[in-house]
Amino acid sequence: MIYGYHLTICLLLIIFQTTLAAIGGHVYLYDLLAPFVVYLGVHRLPREAIPILVLAGLAMDGISGGVFGVHLSAYLWMYAGVRRAIQFLHVGNFILLPVLVAGGVFFQGVVVAFSAVVLAAAPWPVESMFPVISKQVLWGVLTGPFLMLLFIRGQAMVDRAGKSYLGKKDPLRTS
Repeated sequence: MIYGYHLTICLLLIIFQTTLAAIGGHVYLYDLLAPFVVYLGVHRLPREAIPILVLAGLAMDGISGGVFGVHLSAYLWMYAGVRRAIQFLHVGNFILLPVLVAGGVFFQGVVVAFSAVVLAAAPWPVESMFPVISKQVLWGVLTGPFLMLLFIRGQAMVDRAGKSYLGKKDPLRTS
């Protein structure tokens, strides 16, 4: 049930993001899967998160039209970084979540931008990335904690539904 929830969230975020990009035109929209990767890093074990990250990364690489594997590697490195960071930081702190989301959005924006710079046919000034990435980080800080709160509440609802289903299915179950 957990994998179904995570795959549904991934698909909804990808559809929402591509719809906003198509409607908004030149909007500095950040990758909406970055807060989801941070959520997985904070709240999910690798055995639950890595398959979801691989599928989400492959889907984003397929629809992005950029270098294949950039999103996948960015998600996996971001997940590893968040897992490493929570060993030293207090996870329940609400100030920490926007910082982790901002760091994830910054990292993912830099990775994608530098892959575009490297593969551009004409020279592209690196300093032109600063306003775009800074606006993406700002949007990530403002909206990322709300998305993480939605992920956490959705996860709690799925867990309750799973326990209720298992409780109804096997009345002799003790746990």
